[in-house]
Amino acid sequence: MNGQLHFSALGEVQSALTGQSIFLVADSVAYAASGAEAILRPLLADRTVTVFDSFEPNPKLPEVEACAAALRESNADTILAVGGGTAMDVAKLANWLVTQNAGKEEILRGVWESPQTPLPLIAVPTTAGTGSEATHFAVVYVDGHKHSVAHPLMRPSVAVVDGALTASSPPMLTAHSGLDALCQATESIWAIGADETSLPFAREALGLAWGNLETAVNAPTPAARDAMARAAHLAGQAINLTKTTVPHALSYTITSAHGLPHGAAVALTLAAALEFNSEVSETDCLDARGAVAVRERMTMIYETLGARDALEAAGRFNALVKAIGCPASLAEVGITEDAQVERICATVNVERLANNPRRLTPEDLRGLLR
Repeated sequence: MNGQLHFSALGEVQSALTGQSIFLVADSVAYAASGAEAILRPLLADRTVTVFDSFEPNPKLPEVEACAAALRESNADTILAVGGGTAMDVAKLANWLVTQNAGKEEILRGVWESPQTPLPLIAVPTTAGTGSEATHFAVVYVDGHKHSVAHPLMRPSVAVVDGALTASSPPMLTAHSGLDALCQATESIWAIGADETSLPFAREALGLAWGNLETAVNAPTPAARDAMARAAHLAGQAINLTKTTVPHALSYTITSAHGLPHGAAVALTLAAALEFNSEVSETDCLDARGAVAVRERMTMIYETLGARDALEAAGRFNALVKAIGCPASLAEVGITEDAQVERICATVNVERLANNPRRLTPEDLRGLLR
């Protein structure tokens, strides 16, 4: 079962928690502060619960392996993940590794022979950003390098989404996670895999995020929180179909090498990528439907941002980034030297890069970072 529930519908949550032995992967701070712990306590009271909370943002392989070991020892029959994208990814990966009896080598190789169905996984996001509760892939850093592990069976069985659970998120966490959702929706629209199935998710997500992120950060209301939670979930649904593109491809080293939170790292090159992709031609177009089809989807983005063209849309996007207190240029985060730019280019995620609708040369990548 894969769907969207409202967290206050306790009967529905209880029906999803079919197992008697629960393995809870929780961001310990968010679990308590969001109100999830108080709501879940009566539902878990008569069950055996094993808690794993030993992880930090941007999951590392040792943390995933430790979670997998604890899951294996627990003999749980259901997994419950509560928190942001890291909690979701750790839970998805541990569940997958235990079920497939896999480890580091299999993650790096990314090939799964005769995969087994993992345990039921209920995902409860407490941030409005990654949409990981809706996707069939998870991120893990191995020796400082980002890897994405993907398989349709990795997608959580149930997504429980409620904007009220994000109410305790501080402004900058709301900003960073919201930018991730906004960028995911934008990238999904122009991605080469965009189609009639993915576009409704992406377009609604973009409209909701664009219309509510500044309020959610600077003057949060329940309505804005709800809208951002829905935007993040829909953006997750969209990239589950299309995956992300060049801003995400460049972001991973910006995060790992320079310590910038993921959403803020992606946003640094979104405006430049928007302008770059708007100039797609038949000679450099990677979308089999041609440059005209790409430009039509780019127009959807401009219209949603209230802009006439790519240049105005890029300016409006950067203005929003600044309005919520985030950096809009690499110079603002100390990335000013050629060696730093070259490192980011040298470690770009080629899989995500291949989803971009316009081909990028090494010099094009440098241009996006300057």
